[in-house]
Amino acid sequence: MFINEISKVLTFIFPKLIWKINELEIEKTIYLTFDDGPTPEITNYVLDLLTKYKAKATFFCIGKNIVSNQELAKKILIDGHKIGNHTMNHINSWHVSSKDYFDEYSQCEDIISNLGTHSVGFRPPYGRINSFIYGQLIHHTKIYMWTFITGDYNPKNNPNSIIKSAKKNITNGSILIFHDSQKAFPVLVNILEPILKYGTQNNYQFKTL
Repeated sequence: MFINEISKVLTFIFPKLIWKINELEIEKTIYLTFDDGPTPEITNYVLDLLTKYKAKATFFCIGKNIVSNQELAKKILIDGHKIGNHTMNHINSWHVSSKDYFDEYSQCEDIISNLGTHSVGFRPPYGRINSFIYGQLIHHTKIYMWTFITGDYNPKNNPNSIIKSAKKNITNGSILIFHDSQKAFPVLVNILEPILKYGTQNNYQFKTL
């Protein structure tokens, strides 16, 4: 239910989208990512858990949320994590002009630069991107998708089912999506630590993209 199979057609159309880190490494590695933050209380909860498990992660942040929570965004970086671009206002590429979309991307890039760092890459909100936007952005940034999406944004999703599915499907190089938002928190609070614990017990390292 929570696994998104990588369509051969989609991979053919967008060959440079990153769904999994395929570089061979000695250490087994999982890449945790958190979309939509920073969000007061939720981000701090996530950061505390990551510290507890000595895990590093990547936060695909919304520009307006960085502006509203600059100290929290800086704390993400101070704790050794990375920040990526998730547009300025979490817009859907299917519902706006390409110009507006590029403006959103550029504004968020500037906001991240103002933190004194560089964006690690881009994740399109809702996982939606069209061929024209893809063709333009791929020359400027890496575009990260996912191997496994937790579905924490839907309060109807059962945490135990998510955890079971994660354990079954996580492999070396997997990119996992969680959400750093109030909406996702009721599910997130029940799945993040069990997944961190599972990874640790199975000798996975948690690294930034």
